[in-house]
Amino acid sequence: MNSRRETSENEQALVIKWSKDGKSLREIASLIGKSHGCIQKILQKYSRTGRVVNIPGRGRKEILSATAKRKIIIR
Repeated sequence: MNSRRETSENEQALVIKWSKDGKSLREIASLIGKSHGCIQKILQKYSRTGRVVNIPGRGRKEILSATAKRKIIIR
């Protein structure tokens, strides 16, 4: 299995296309190289939002302010 990395929009679009063509979750998972749970979550997200784009602003936020970063670099 791959380490945790975000599924690209192209891969997500392929998942949607193959799902509409009638392929099973496990078939799609073996073609993409992801788990069937990942494929299921992509399809759930698509049915809920109608889009495959990733939501911006997710993930870990920066702790240090710009001023604190500059002070660390200078010293």
